[in-house]
Amino acid sequence: MKMLHFFLVLLFIFVDASGQSIGRFQDVATLDRFLQYQPNRKQPLILAHRGGPDPSDTENSITTFTKTAGALPDAILEMDVRITRDSNYVLLHDVTLDRESNARGAVADWTLADLLKVKLKTLSGELTDQPVQSFDEILRWNKNRFVLALDVKPGTDLVQVMRTVIKHKAENSVFVICYSMADAQRMRTHFPTLWLAVGINGIDDLDRLESNPSPTSRLIALTPQKPQTALFYERLHKQGIPCSIGTYGVGQLDEKPLPEAASGYQMLFRQGADILTTDRPNPVATLF
Repeated sequence: MKMLHFFLVLLFIFVDASGQSIGRFQDVATLDRFLQYQPNRKQPLILAHRGGPDPSDTENSITTFTKTAGALPDAILEMDVRITRDSNYVLLHDVTLDRESNARGAVADWTLADLLKVKLKTLSGELTDQPVQSFDEILRWNKNRFVLALDVKPGTDLVQVMRTVIKHKAENSVFVICYSMADAQRMRTHFPTLWLAVGINGIDDLDRLESNPSPTSRLIALTPQKPQTALFYERLHKQGIPCSIGTYGVGQLDEKPLPEAASGYQMLFRQGADILTTDRPNPVATLF
């Protein structure tokens, strides 16, 4: 009986409320199986934009990440990484603190210690007691349970951010969003097995990808929000590249009532979207 109790305690320690074990993504082969293009995929992967907050939630926060992952354990959690004045990293989407917190001014003008005293606001503007999150805190919280999509904002060095990831032994539970193919090539040189996501915005980008030496292995194509032709996605899939389509923003599917938008999400998946990047991950997941 004592031995049974011991193993139950171990189970409690290593499996959280979402049912996902600590160290779930501890090697690149596991991440490969999760992200790679699968021609017979029955449903898209769901990427929770800024963590997938509702109006009463904060974005880029452990509270919201926990809520989303608890309801949707296979969700990819997207987050925005910015550098502080003293060369540390925090999660904030905007250049300034004004919209998201009870402070003002550029994130880059603040030290980490001072930013950790700042409180976050919900999407609807209500002040909470939740602090700005450091990137280190997020990696310690995750413990390689969920896949994290890192949107490293301009002015923040991608290589240095990845060195922080490696310090936490978390390189097999993240992928990095690159703003150019040059950034993707640079990251591939430094981190040969890292998954990367980069914009493929039209036929010209696709032609260049096919004709030039590029980091096509472990690459996610961030494709336009406006649906492309089936052939566009087929050409990417032929190279084994999964496609992501964003459905957030003004005039997009996320802004419409779910019953009205449901067929649109389903059409994107049929057309070629392997990943749907959405502000409402849990409702969208129920459509598949």
